[in-house]
Amino acid sequence: MRKNRHSNCGCTGAIFLLLVIVLGTASPSRAQPAEHQDSSSVDSFSEFYNQYRISPEKSGLDEYSLWGGYSFHSSNGVWGKTSGAELRVLGFRYNRKVLTFPRHYLLKYVLEMNVHVQYQLSGISVEATPSSLSGFGITPLGFQLNALRNQSVQPFFKSSAGFMYLSDPFPNDQGTNFNFTLEIGTGMEIMLTANSFFTLGYKYHHMSNGQFGQINPGVDSNIFYAGITIF
Repeated sequence: MRKNRHSNCGCTGAIFLLLVIVLGTASPSRAQPAEHQDSSSVDSFSEFYNQYRISPEKSGLDEYSLWGGYSFHSSNGVWGKTSGAELRVLGFRYNRKVLTFPRHYLLKYVLEMNVHVQYQLSGISVEATPSSLSGFGITPLGFQLNALRNQSVQPFFKSSAGFMYLSDPFPNDQGTNFNFTLEIGTGMEIMLTANSFFTLGYKYHHMSNGQFGQINPGVDSNIFYAGITIF
């Protein structure tokens, strides 16, 4: 079976594009001499950060969540080439409020620990042994942008990247136990009390080994999830 190079390229390309966009917004709009570009970029970012950052003395900056999600079947999608896999996830999440923007936008840093992950592989489009895999994962690089930050219902957009370790190589001995993950999604936070909210969300979740295995079919899952957050 041929290696799937599109999976790894897709992950790398998406992360690179995100970095370009972030760095582009923080850089001066006009070209500058090479000797001034580094200092100008640092000054622009510093000015941007100081203008919109949330004071660390402010209360309620740290949020802690318990959430669970389910994907009915994977798709032969943007990066992954394995269809028919079910996915169950249970995880903890830590959010840190970082920046506020005009028109009621709020940016959060997100760190997730997927304490239990289970793939059901019976009937998938590639040969898999065994038919069920369990594991855990961590996504240390994540950001969430909330709109209507002062309202009781806040829609959001979220993206994160990390890794997953499985009990057996995926999808068989030609794959690897260690895999990379990338996800993008949206949802809403619904206030329950003054210091808690309920989350409903959807995320497009990609997993692949980044060409470290003999084969790299990758899995793209459509995860629907819900959770409770306190702060």
